[in-house]
Amino acid sequence: MTRRRLSWLVSLLALGAIISCANAKRDPDSSSTYSYRCAGEDQVIVVTVNGDRGYLFSRQASSAMQRQPGTAAFAGDDVYYLPDQPRELAPGQTADITINGKQLENCKNNPRAAAWEEAKLRGVSYRAVGQEPPWLLEIHRDSGFLLVTEYGENRQQFPYVEPVTDAVRKSASYTSAANGDGIRITLRDGDCRDSMSGEVFHSQVEISWPERTLLGCGRALH
Repeated sequence: MTRRRLSWLVSLLALGAIISCANAKRDPDSSSTYSYRCAGEDQVIVVTVNGDRGYLFSRQASSAMQRQPGTAAFAGDDVYYLPDQPRELAPGQTADITINGKQLENCKNNPRAAAWEEAKLRGVSYRAVGQEPPWLLEIHRDSGFLLVTEYGENRQQFPYVEPVTDAVRKSASYTSAANGDGIRITLRDGDCRDSMSGEVFHSQVEISWPERTLLGCGRALH
């Protein structure tokens, strides 16, 4: 099976079933999510922080963490996390991380990647973005379809419906409506490059809603 065919199969499975995701107990309104890359490491380390509690996800170890009294550091089973607070950066953009006794160096947060990880932890099964002007789509089987446009000023929620899939065209389409507005979302298998970041995705997205058609790229998160 080619990478593209496998990617498409994974996307359909993710969008057609409820799949649980490891998730720390957290308040989404006050939690922060970071996606770190460390020097010499090919893995991504995801950290969530909510008050005095946190969670670290990595291939080597994943553990709940507790803030150490009187410090900014968090510790858990075989993990240690200390977000740096340099004057020129927001807290947490760099960090000291130790996993299974190995201290990782030069760990830097990628805010763009962190946004995708945060959505995954919220249970979002599919996420897409587009440009000119920028927009964002999230698909969640419980809360439905969230479309954010106008630089975040316009947020529209539509109830979830099951997709109509076309195996020949390798596509999945959703049609939903709320408050008199209808929306049609079509996902197609195929490489797609985001015009702003240059990032390559493996599905193309077309969103049709009143008097507008939006084009962009996306991926399954579970």
